Amino acid sequence: MRKIVVNKVRCKKCNDIIESKHNYDLVHCKCGMIAIDGGTEYQKVLWGINATEKVANVEEYIDFSYTIYED
Repeated sequence: MRKIVVNKVRCKKCNDIIESKHNYDLVHCKCGMIAIDGGTEYQKVLWGINATEKVANVEEYIDFSYTIYED
């Protein structure tokens, strides 16, 4: 079982740090290239124009999320 405590990333293009705090909380960075969704329920990072089309490549952002894994 896993528990997402913090769901946060930094866009490498504009250096904006964004955080999704609750389920269905889609947040975009200021340049619009990265978005994060899911809050503490799930983590989904998107990228591209308005960050709605593709799952983000790990080279596009820095993950500051914190997850606890339990037995």
